[in-house]
Amino acid sequence: MIPDQDTERRVVVTRDLGELWLALIEGHQVVEVLVRGDEQQRWLGSIFKGRVARLVPGVEAAFVSVGLGRDLFTVCGDGGDVSHVNFEPGAEVIVQVVREAGGGKGHRASPFLTLPGWALVLAPHGAHRGISRKILDVQERDRLRLLLDDLAPEGHGLIARTAAAGCSFEQLCEERDHLLRRWERIDAKAKEAGAPALLYREDNAALPFVRDQLCRGLDEVVVDSGSLLEGMEDTVRDEFCGVKLHITRHSGPLPAVEAYGLDRAFEEASSRSCRLPGGGQIVIQSTEALVAIDVNSGRDVDGADIAETALRTNLEAAVEVARQVRLRDLSGLIVIDFIDMRSHAARSQVDGALFKALEGDRSKKRILPLSEFCLAQISRQRKSPSFYRVAGSGCAQCGARQGPPEWSARSLLRRLRFLSRPLPEGRFRVSAPPAVLEAARSIAELYGAESGLPPFGHLDWCAGENAVARC
Repeated sequence: MIPDQDTERRVVVTRDLGELWLALIEGHQVVEVLVRGDEQQRWLGSIFKGRVARLVPGVEAAFVSVGLGRDLFTVCGDGGDVSHVNFEPGAEVIVQVVREAGGGKGHRASPFLTLPGWALVLAPHGAHRGISRKILDVQERDRLRLLLDDLAPEGHGLIARTAAAGCSFEQLCEERDHLLRRWERIDAKAKEAGAPALLYREDNAALPFVRDQLCRGLDEVVVDSGSLLEGMEDTVRDEFCGVKLHITRHSGPLPAVEAYGLDRAFEEASSRSCRLPGGGQIVIQSTEALVAIDVNSGRDVDGADIAETALRTNLEAAVEVARQVRLRDLSGLIVIDFIDMRSHAARSQVDGALFKALEGDRSKKRILPLSEFCLAQISRQRKSPSFYRVAGSGCAQCGARQGPPEWSARSLLRRLRFLSRPLPEGRFRVSAPPAVLEAARSIAELYGAESGLPPFGHLDWCAGENAVARC
């Protein structure tokens, strides 16, 4: 849901137990959370010089080898001009990762390069000049269209993002020049390097997250360490031309993941179901083809009017579904099975609530109205593996996601940290299945001291069920 103008929007950037956490908080509610381990490489937006390994006949696509082990599936045409690219087997080409691997599929790439800034997007070798559809004011669109005519560099395309609304010519000119300098460095490297070669990657994983949120305005960016604070200040100064962004360092007795409820949001996103305020429930199940969301009335049976109960539960579900879509970063085809409503007016009301609740989502999507059977369909763009797909399958008994051992290990260690906080010198026994126990030991030894865990020598480890107890 789009927050009120008075609702604070803040991004939290923190490291905890060897993971980088990025979260968007609107008011007091976590609406987006992204967790990446130090060992995870982020390739989205990276630009490579590769070699065409083979063509895919009939679909105007090719597999391009860039040295990542698995060739990039690259759509050659995609409706644009690729006259500057030679798609012949063995030819060298420059491509950009537009979707990260996930769901059994490898990375997807495109020969149409884009370099995003906070207000503009430069499209090297392109001719397109566009304006974000989220800028609705006609006069502002006309103003930006005239500015783009003067700003667009020869031989390159230029797109005005949502944040460009209200920007002066000087501000946009400064950002354009910054993006052009970035492209010149990439182009120079491409001319010198032989394939395969990495030409460009954003090493600061927080940068694209913060940049995308800037389009809708940010009140604050909170970081939890001096090094992160310094790095974020340098990034804002170097990358966000003319942007005044309030960056503060988190202080307090609790780690940022606990103080802002990020750990609770993470656990919530790993659950198969979630409760609605009135007692109803939504159940989320991911399959290979789609994500199915079922709405149940549960305990929400107050009153004798079944139609009224169904409408009330469905309206609550529409808001919560929109939040869960963002929190779990669900993508692809999403089908929502609302409680049956025969009234066309009631279905329209739920339609409106779902549309409004999803307006705050920055991902590209298409929403179809409720069908006669009260099914809603959402097609949402995927760029990175969603939390729900990465988390693995659900437990048949408890419904919890069965993810990698490191996930369970970190959850166990956060429980240990909570229990040991009043007893910093106490000894604790940590038990878990062998794979989880091994991961927990490694994480605690590497990151325990900086993450607030008890001294490693004060911990006893044994195989068993996930549990923490004082010795």
